[in-house]
Amino acid sequence: MMAPVAERPRITLDRLSAEIQRIYEDAVDPVAARFVFERRPPIGEIQGPPTVLLLGNHSSGKSTFINHLLGQEIQRTGLAPTDDSFTILTHAPAEDVRDGEAVTSNPDLPYSGLRSFGPELLSHLQMKVRPIPFLQRITLIDSPGMIDTPGLAGGKEDRYGRGYDFGGVVRWFVDHSDVVLVFFDPDKPGTTGETLEVFTDALRGSEHKLLIVLHKVDQCENVRDFARAYGALCWNLAKVIPRKDLPNIYTTYVPVDGGAKGPARPDFDKGTEELIEEVLRAPARRGDNALTRLSSHLERLRIHASVASEARRERRRKAVQLGATLAVVALLGIATSAAALWLEASWKVYGLLGLATVLAVAVGLPIAKAALRREEGRILRGLDGIFERIHAHELLERERAEDLWAHWRAVAPRLRKGIETLGFRAYPVLRASEKRRLDRALRDEVPGLRSEMLRETPTRRENGAGLTGPA
Repeated sequence: MMAPVAERPRITLDRLSAEIQRIYEDAVDPVAARFVFERRPPIGEIQGPPTVLLLGNHSSGKSTFINHLLGQEIQRTGLAPTDDSFTILTHAPAEDVRDGEAVTSNPDLPYSGLRSFGPELLSHLQMKVRPIPFLQRITLIDSPGMIDTPGLAGGKEDRYGRGYDFGGVVRWFVDHSDVVLVFFDPDKPGTTGETLEVFTDALRGSEHKLLIVLHKVDQCENVRDFARAYGALCWNLAKVIPRKDLPNIYTTYVPVDGGAKGPARPDFDKGTEELIEEVLRAPARRGDNALTRLSSHLERLRIHASVASEARRERRRKAVQLGATLAVVALLGIATSAAALWLEASWKVYGLLGLATVLAVAVGLPIAKAALRREEGRILRGLDGIFERIHAHELLERERAEDLWAHWRAVAPRLRKGIETLGFRAYPVLRASEKRRLDRALRDEVPGLRSEMLRETPTRRENGAGLTGPA
């Protein structure tokens, strides 16, 4: 019997998560362990719920929009700053609030990576669990309002006096979210202070998740006010989003105290409905993001292992060549000594020949070691050339060769650091069976899962109908 529409995305995500976990275990983990590769997502992150992150300045309407989505007053709202914590809103049968320590130490939750930001962040992190149907399908993350101007306290990573690396935390949440909403309000449509830094750093490379929201447009008195705020936001976004065409800006509001007082309320209603529809698509985005992350991890591991393997081969070839040279010198010395012995030369001649052989080997050994060190340095400096050589055909065949270069640039610093720290011998030679397994996952399994997901994921209309919307 076919599952009801409301259940289809969840069933698809469960199966997809299991398949992704299987590929990580079968194809990624064995090779990553041998080649000292970066940590892959733990099972809590792979099986975590679809997540929507909300960013914005103080009083931009994030909390009001959350309460509207959930149909309850969960988050405090107001013109003044009301909350300076990252708040994770998720589902549970009984209402509860958990602190940052409890959230990040729970192995069943996908938030253990936040512990690296220190106790100051944990004191500004909480989880609210509520028995709300919407939260069964989508987890919401509210964030502290971003600050316009730097404070006096803090260092390089804390110029705003928060006590922790706010930009780094935002980047972590962006990486682990499926949809990111950035709220602006008509009174402050600029990108200054922390907002500017978030756009230029934390959001870079994640534009596909980003939705820009000009919220509270009902506060505009007339069309001129709205046009001025919209134009100012476009002007500021053009300076921080490196694209010729700006992304769509959702013009939204939440009815408060009698609703909109400005112009064109039907258009504003439509903007709010479209934004909610995009939020409801988080489950579909979740599957796509998880597959994209798996594909990227596989691609980078394949490049890392193949370049490390070829570097190890080049180093071994040089070591064998130098060793063979020393062996030839030693064998020549032994053969000369044997000939002298056979010709019944005097013991002095025999002794001199033996001494010369020993000295040649003794002098040649440090020379060979120095030559090997120079060769190692050359190989280390030439890793870019090794990458280009062993991926020459692929770079020519791909439509976007720069994508492959981008993956190499992402892994190259770690590989160089690893070879410098651990030495070439820490990196083995990639087995043919390992390469075939990685290639099969990249070329067959991941595309197959993506095709299956696209066939089974409901349309926007179906997805929206299957979730509890705002009251």
